[in-house]
Amino acid sequence: MEHARLRELIARMTEMNDEAWEASIDRFKIKRLKKRQYFVKQGDVCRQVGFIVSGYTRLFYNLKDAEVTKDFNTEYMFCGSYASFISKAPAHFNVIAMEPLTLLVIGREDLLDLTERFPPWQKFLRIAMEQLFISKEDREALFLTCTPDERYADLVQHHQDWVNRIPLKYLASYLGMTPETLSRIRAKKI
Repeated sequence: MEHARLRELIARMTEMNDEAWEASIDRFKIKRLKKRQYFVKQGDVCRQVGFIVSGYTRLFYNLKDAEVTKDFNTEYMFCGSYASFISKAPAHFNVIAMEPLTLLVIGREDLLDLTERFPPWQKFLRIAMEQLFISKEDREALFLTCTPDERYADLVQHHQDWVNRIPLKYLASYLGMTPETLSRIRAKKI
């Protein structure tokens, strides 16, 4: 069942023949994390990327006296530090399970081998990276050009499921505001 969800995501982006799919099944291992268990710790090298089957992760930086939320990854998304994964450099942020988490994980060498041997994997990875780049560019524009109210409205528009699922303090950090500011914005919307 876990692998079927990954194949479903791939099918949304590209056609993958049976040969390419069969070559990958054994390389994606099921991994389960408990709530509050780390997938990647800041300063460690990210050795695997994970496809989330169930649960969600929070990506955050440890600063001097605070945690700053970078992003969230939910079902049908990948998680990890891709820069660390590819470059073998230490990760700049943490990835932690916010609920019991079921993942399909793959190591660097296995993923690179799949992309070298099978054009559908290469196309899937390219499209996934393009979508990630667009998402990051949109988020940067949101922070540089929008008010806190507009950032919250964008969150509700694009990630309605996060609003009731993710604790307020983490959503506030993700939106670049205090929990009190986010509470006031939410109260205005009711």
